[in-house]
Amino acid sequence: MHLTNYAVNKHSNKFQPNRADIMDSVGHKRSLKYALKFLKKMEGRDTNLLLQQIKDIVVKTLISGQAYLDSVFKSVQLDDFENSMCFHLLGFDIMLDQKCKPYLLEVNHSPSLSTDSPIDAKIKNGLIRDTIQMLALTKQRK
Repeated sequence: MHLTNYAVNKHSNKFQPNRADIMDSVGHKRSLKYALKFLKKMEGRDTNLLLQQIKDIVVKTLISGQAYLDSVFKSVQLDDFENSMCFHLLGFDIMLDQKCKPYLLEVNHSPSLSTDSPIDAKIKNGLIRDTIQMLALTKQRK
């Protein structure tokens, strides 16, 4: 574990929990939406550029592991391409330096979906909802 990991930090006596999902400007855990708003308004950062740089990191990381993921998915994929596709939820930990340059810290192949704060529940419920929508499930064809 690295020192920025929430699982480690939440045990600190200086940790400030977030107590309301609408108050994502309070506490040590913040939403990406709040962080981007803060960086743009308070720091004058180009958040569109930052998001593009983060997307580039994610895409390049996925490309580097594509051959492995392809072989894993082919080993478990059925012939019904519409309803039986495999997918994998990944968590990307990105750190920003003082100049707002993003760096990949790690990729979590099994990110935690547990929640212990209102902001956590709001973010992870949204993640689950968006993931299900992206699957575009239909009735299975016979």
